[in-house]
Amino acid sequence: MKRRDVGNGGLLWVLVLGACAGAEAGPSAAVRDSAGVTIVENPAALAEREAWTVAAEPTVAIGVLEGDERYQFSRVGSGVRLSDGRIVVANGGTHELRYYDASGAHLVSVGRQGEGPGEFQGLELITALPGDSLAAYDFNLRRISFFDSSGAFVRSVLLDFTEGFPSPVGRFADGSWLSSRGFTFSPGDDGSDVIRDTVPLMVFGADGALRDTAGVFPGVEVYLQSEGGAAWASSLPFGRTTEAAVSGSRFYAGHTERYEIARYTPEGAPELIIRLGRAAVPVGDVDVNRLKAERLENANPTWRQRTERMFADMPLPGTFPAFGDLMADPDGHLWVLDYPRPGEDARRWTVFSSEGRALGFVATPPGLRVLEIGRDHVLGVWLDDLDVEHVRLYRLEREEL
Repeated sequence: MKRRDVGNGGLLWVLVLGACAGAEAGPSAAVRDSAGVTIVENPAALAEREAWTVAAEPTVAIGVLEGDERYQFSRVGSGVRLSDGRIVVANGGTHELRYYDASGAHLVSVGRQGEGPGEFQGLELITALPGDSLAAYDFNLRRISFFDSSGAFVRSVLLDFTEGFPSPVGRFADGSWLSSRGFTFSPGDDGSDVIRDTVPLMVFGADGALRDTAGVFPGVEVYLQSEGGAAWASSLPFGRTTEAAVSGSRFYAGHTERYEIARYTPEGAPELIIRLGRAAVPVGDVDVNRLKAERLENANPTWRQRTERMFADMPLPGTFPAFGDLMADPDGHLWVLDYPRPGEDARRWTVFSSEGRALGFVATPPGLRVLEIGRDHVLGVWLDDLDVEHVRLYRLEREEL
């Protein structure tokens, strides 16, 4: 892995105005250069203005509670909208890629459970390729399968991954892939503790061969209980994680301990650091109780007892993580999810330009898990009152900022 140290000498400060010339000056971002790395300090006020809007109602809605199985979803892992308007959904529950036309009518389903060509054991990430072809990643098989524009299987490659399970982040413009390693643990002495593994971000070539380690980052905070040679692990409520997203020929990564996200080359060299001066939000008793209720909902007696014990024993962070998920759109904007509080369906994203300047926020519809952000659309999975999955496409209205 190649590294570059970021020093503090020779700082060049530049003001990026948040208002047009001739208008009253508003809050602005401060930009400085440090050892060849651009650092952008954004005041919190820049994230409090609305950047763009997502329509309240979907233009395409796919999904039913009962009836035609082609419109029933389970464990949707990913989804994309192709250039001709078709929508492809990775339906993990049936190990299928499902193709729908621009109006939401089912066209064809490809794949099934298995290990043969075009089959899946752990369908997860899909990404659109030039010409409306598609790449689909299988978590269990560590395999990327390629399909042509009609959905016909073309070929597959195995990721050269020998330890743990790779967890794909995204595909670079040159066809290589960024992947992290899934969390692994083993039983220790009887007792409990909060542990945090490290997460390597690795680059695999288009042929699946391991090319380089782009960086090693702090992993997810996990509460681990060991007893009698067995172990149980659960993500720590409000625990810190490292989030990452691929954007063209670069990737973003940031640890949620603080609001700082860096953009790196595939070799791991930082070139841009984005900060937002937002104060940490305290975790209150109501937040803990809501999260506990969510985890206990529909739990069997054994898991309920274990969850009660975990919440009684484990130390909880005093503040929420600084941010949640990271996503990139086709124009190079970075979308950063405000960390959602338990019990709140509303979701808000702060959008940054490719230069690191905060453009403002975008609110996405309540209950929507975003799968893809396009130039004029947001595609996601929406849960109804019965927690039934529906795939929805919403119009995204952008304005020049």
